[in-house]
Amino acid sequence: MSLQFGRFRLGLRTIKTALAIFIILILTHLFHRGQTAAMIAGISAVIAVRDSYTATLQASKARFIGSALGGLLAVIYYFIYLLSHQNFAVQVILIPVFVLVNIVIMDGFELHPGLVGANATLLIIALTITKTDYVAYALNRVLDTFVGVIVATLVNSAFIHDAPLKKIAKAPNNQEDRK
Repeated sequence: MSLQFGRFRLGLRTIKTALAIFIILILTHLFHRGQTAAMIAGISAVIAVRDSYTATLQASKARFIGSALGGLLAVIYYFIYLLSHQNFAVQVILIPVFVLVNIVIMDGFELHPGLVGANATLLIIALTITKTDYVAYALNRVLDTFVGVIVATLVNSAFIHDAPLKKIAKAPNNQEDRK
């Protein structure tokens, strides 16, 4: 399903993405999660909504695992960064190394749809983390990602268009067809 406006198209994937963002904005407002939670969950939903339900499940799984890995690496980075008394040289060396590690691990487990999100999570947490409660901050960002991929998956499941179709065999209508 899509509407064409000259060279511009409004397709089902776009509608599903907008609906997922709408739901995320409502949920983060109702649960007082704040704009950062809405941003992280929204980005996760945009990345996770795909053109098919199967692809969305794969992207959601990869996005969640990538987020957890990125969050873990960000916490490790920040712990080392704090131990170095926030030495800029440590930041300049460790963040690119952790991005490299993140890519190698995600690629090794063939979680390619989650690669961008994994590194986005790592960078967002590592570069915006609060000076206190950095583990709680990272866990909240991973939770926000989880909300985004769950909403994207649920919205996509409401519009399943790649479910396998069952063919019904034609019943034989005469004696020759029954042989």
